[in-house]
Amino acid sequence: MRVLVTSLKGGVGKTTTAVHLAAFLQLRAPTLLIDADPAEGALVWARQGAGLPFEVVGPEEARPRRFEHVVIDTAGHPRGKTLREYANKADLVVVPTSPGVLSLTSLQQFVQALEGLPFKALVTLVPPFPSLDGVRTLAHLKARKIPHFKHTIHRLAAYEKAVLAGTLVQNAPDPRAARAWEEYVLVGREMLK
Repeated sequence: MRVLVTSLKGGVGKTTTAVHLAAFLQLRAPTLLIDADPAEGALVWARQGAGLPFEVVGPEEARPRRFEHVVIDTAGHPRGKTLREYANKADLVVVPTSPGVLSLTSLQQFVQALEGLPFKALVTLVPPFPSLDGVRTLAHLKARKIPHFKHTIHRLAAYEKAVLAGTLVQNAPDPRAARAWEEYVLVGREMLK
């Protein structure tokens, strides 16, 4: 499977999503994460601590033929040709978006650029209960007929702890680490359907 993780807006959990979808796919077969973002967030994450259980490389080092699965983390706000170049090779384009007017407006603009491509929005950074922001965002996407995952990813400190430790969220020193990983497992299963 070839998965492109991209977004028009920064700060919506793009790299976190790329890392954890790669981890999910690695459980099934060898997986490569290509960090095509100039900020190199996934590469920095992989160099911390013990590292990640799959290979992470920049685009110039990528040898995807050796891998069953490839996840590409793009730069925020990818432009036409670059977006199409990556997306045309993808089985699925995953577009993280957080609740809120600015993120949803950016997503709606981005949907036009994704026309004709297999994409799904993933609602990330969902505030904890009793907030209904996640439910409202899913309803917003459904009403506008924007393809989306039915599962969401909550905003949890466990993700930042995972980056600092250079590990996946399920190994982070946080009481909600297992819950955080389970959310990505549910999204990963949905992605494979």
